Amino acid sequence: MRSLACLALAPALLATGCGSPGPTPGTCSEAPSAYAKAVTEWWVPRCSLDQNIYNDPQTVLGPADAAGVGPDGYTGFISLGFGGRVTVDFGGCITDRPGPDIRVYQAVSGEPVSVYVSTSAEGPFTLIEARKACGERIDRVRGYCDFDLATAGVTQARYVRVEDGELFPCPGATVSEGADLDAVQALGVTVGVSGVTSANGTAEDSVKGR
Repeated sequence: MRSLACLALAPALLATGCGSPGPTPGTCSEAPSAYAKAVTEWWVPRCSLDQNIYNDPQTVLGPADAAGVGPDGYTGFISLGFGGRVTVDFGGCITDRPGPDIRVYQAVSGEPVSVYVSTSAEGPFTLIEARKACGERIDRVRGYCDFDLATAGVTQARYVRVEDGELFPCPGATVSEGADLDAVQALGVTVGVSGVTSANGTAEDSVKGR
């Protein structure tokens, strides 16, 4: 089924590749962070950048913190625009476990997103799910959707790419066009009071509403 999905989505995947990535020596030697800790790559089309006012990819790092009121008073997320994306590094490899492994926090509404993963910053990236609705509500501003590495037969991933799945052609009539990415979380990782990351616990419950 994965090969059929790749064929169906070939135009969108030309730049990212398809297939299950194998671990690169050294990429999985460190414990992963509970939340994305670095942005390795991002792209938003010019026609969206010209009108979006939420354009800082660094806002996706750390726990979900989107807040404020719209349309121009929000904080804490980047609007991905038409087919835009952000790729983040967890600093170590997330390992597949029973149930979902990755949580994407999407602010304001419930626009769909596509998620790809890899053990290398250069790829290849494997599609986990395409254009999944992302609006399970936490509060008035924040929502989320979950992804399971096993869906694509992946056992480990260090880099997660979140891509806009709304695909509403730009320019549109909004200052926050496309999916609004707030944060990316590794659900199998916790952070203790000392700030030490562990891969043996369960995900933090305070922000995920679980």
